Amino acid sequence: MNKLLLFGVMFGVIFLLLVVGVYAYHDSIPIFIKTSDNGYANGDFSITYTDFNLQEVRLYVNDEEIESFDYCDSGRDVECMIESDLSDFNNQKVNYFFELVDEDENVQYSNTFLAIVDTEAPEIIYENIKVIGRNVYFSFQVDEDNPLRIEYSDNGKNWKTLCSDSSVINCNKKRSFSKGYHDVLVRVSDRAGNYAEESFLVNV
Repeated sequence: MNKLLLFGVMFGVIFLLLVVGVYAYHDSIPIFIKTSDNGYANGDFSITYTDFNLQEVRLYVNDEEIESFDYCDSGRDVECMIESDLSDFNNQKVNYFFELVDEDENVQYSNTFLAIVDTEAPEIIYENIKVIGRNVYFSFQVDEDNPLRIEYSDNGKNWKTLCSDSSVINCNKKRSFSKGYHDVLVRVSDRAGNYAEESFLVNV
């Protein structure tokens, strides 16, 4: 009887250690950060982590805590969208990282990232769309230091690129459309993930 009792106690201790070890292992999985583009940040981040008892997420910029967030869920491979106002750092090169704190004050850290902060959307200073036959001529001039692309969506369909990189600043392109009315949405985006949109009703 004593041997059975001893065996039961030992089994319980081993089981408990395994459970604690598994949870500790899961909580040690690195935090993954998704940004709009390497080298730029606008304050919108996606972080993926495993933490079963999460209390809050803290954002540090240049080694100072900027903001904390208590709405991220606990669990395995959780993705949480973080939105922070980084306008005070606009056009500056900064270091940033995230800290996860659970209810037992255990802490996880992401890697530290270096980025140029850009929180301002591109400015469309000239726009013109002209229809000749079945051809639509796009003409745009954009004020943006870090341009990425100009693209359009025809009647809610997939985005198609008009211009990219430096050609975004002065973009002139021709595209063929089918006959009829087209609800055309044009988007100008930069490398930090900021964008500006304009819509046009085109009759071909």
